[in-house]
Amino acid sequence: MNKFLPLFIIGVLMHFSHVKAQNADYLYYNQALPYHHYKAAGIVIDTPASASSPKQAFLLWSANAPADSTRSTLSLDQFDANGNFLQQRVIPQTGRTLPYLLPKKIIRMRKGNGYYLLGYVIKSPNPVGGVGVYSTPVVLRLDKLLNPVWVEKLHFAAVSVNTEALIEYNDIIESELTGEIILAGRYSPKPTAITRVLVTRLKASGTILWNYVYKINTGCSANALSLTEAGDGGIVLTGYTEECNGSISGPQQTLFFHLKSGGTVVNSWMYTGNPASAGYKIIKREKDQFLITGYLDQVVPTGLTNKQIQLLDVKQDGTLNSMFLTGDKGYETGNDLILKDLGNNVYYLYFTGYTSSYYQQPATEAYFGWFKYDVGSLNLIEFNTFPAQVSYYNRTGVAIKAAGKDKFAILANGDYKSNGGPANSFSNVLVRDLQSGTGDCYKAHQPPVEPYKQAPKDLGAKEDVLDFKEYTETFKKGLKVYAEKLCGQLVIDAADALNAGIIEKAVPVNDAPQATSGHQAALVKVYPNPATSQIFVEFTRPVKEKIQIKIFGADMRLLRQQEASDHTRKSVSLDGLPAGLYFIQVGSRSHQEIFKIRKD
Repeated sequence: MNKFLPLFIIGVLMHFSHVKAQNADYLYYNQALPYHHYKAAGIVIDTPASASSPKQAFLLWSANAPADSTRSTLSLDQFDANGNFLQQRVIPQTGRTLPYLLPKKIIRMRKGNGYYLLGYVIKSPNPVGGVGVYSTPVVLRLDKLLNPVWVEKLHFAAVSVNTEALIEYNDIIESELTGEIILAGRYSPKPTAITRVLVTRLKASGTILWNYVYKINTGCSANALSLTEAGDGGIVLTGYTEECNGSISGPQQTLFFHLKSGGTVVNSWMYTGNPASAGYKIIKREKDQFLITGYLDQVVPTGLTNKQIQLLDVKQDGTLNSMFLTGDKGYETGNDLILKDLGNNVYYLYFTGYTSSYYQQPATEAYFGWFKYDVGSLNLIEFNTFPAQVSYYNRTGVAIKAAGKDKFAILANGDYKSNGGPANSFSNVLVRDLQSGTGDCYKAHQPPVEPYKQAPKDLGAKEDVLDFKEYTETFKKGLKVYAEKLCGQLVIDAADALNAGIIEKAVPVNDAPQATSGHQAALVKVYPNPATSQIFVEFTRPVKEKIQIKIFGADMRLLRQQEASDHTRKSVSLDGLPAGLYFIQVGSRSHQEIFKIRKD
């Protein structure tokens, strides 16, 4: 392929006549109006190898609180492949409503069968060591049937002199090397004091191995929001520190810590040169190379700040390989990020978060972002929002997971008000099936991508030991969750998602779906013409009726069309069309196939 033809075949849509790919938008809530609160913080897509729960396809780890706060809970809710509620299993007894009750994360075990869950409670009615405390995290280990193996709170061994301590973990991972559990978050001796990064390591049995809090040389607050494991067994994390200038708080700045497996500091950095930024998610792309997303406030020519999605490619020593921003005229953040390794330092990156650029109501909307990252170069493939199907005033994507072959599930949370009453909350599961390019349930946008530079600053972090202990938690039954279809048909292919790793392999251009009874296999192949700014359309068998070849833009507007009446190879020109995503529809009344084409 030469410089005159920067075209890429992205994927192939299946035959509309016998199998239909589906995008979807499903709403989850805990009771009928007027007042309720259901907000999920984590999603796991999984089909356990168990005859007792053959229908399970995904789990939501949620806050579940109606107006009657005496029945509020942290709930683990089980759903089938079509999004229908099955049952609740493990409900820590808390008796508090948000913001005093926060689910944090849920992960599937790698070194065994089961799950780890992380939550957080402020002013729980359940004492710790016989003493009431300001806050405590809750950590749960469940078996593959969702029964508790152990459930505990973490707090000081000497509780009575630390009752006002703020202890909050934001992320949990399982070590790939040892199967031990690592938690990261923040600690403060009291809610109004400066917070420090807190990292704790547990055995799989729940016993604490070590527990460190980290002091930085700026004397300002810091918070760890996400962590992962390096290839050498060390720990890397991101979050933010604040530029406080002698006060309690100030603008956030993205931080990066590298710790040894035993918790001691290797290096610690903050990235400066902008009004504010934070790292919300960190993932490993190579054993000593990491990707961070979050937000960055960029100063625009008018002098105002514009919140953008940031992507940092960070070495283990804290230096930056590259950095990029993407966003439009409104505000955007990157809340979660997963990747697919294409080899040779090339990756597909998949994001979610929120954008305020494309709607007035809701004020913010969840998005699905798909980018190609060739180290040092970031290119947008798709940026989709999911238009409102019900009335709400904001919605945010909080997590993204592989949900099948070229299919992704986004967990999103929304808020709305009813009849002038208090705010109510709900969750959505949004499905973006890349084999469905028809625009159903989503809209396409093209925010710009640009490189950016930041300067690392050494934080000189030093670790101090905190004497924590494990305490047992108790339970009670929670509330049923109701599912409501808003758009499309939700289908989660949990087995496909798991068997392929975190991200499914790319679909070859000529790898059309298997034909079902009464239908033949793929009719069309599409591939770039290496000589001109064109693509070839080739038919695999004789054409018996007139075929229409249509070119649609990313917004599904028809741009060009031509007709084919025989099965000879046809050339379709993209001359004169700007760079971007296009859909090539080839077919007759009885049979259609759609291909995605990227012109750079």
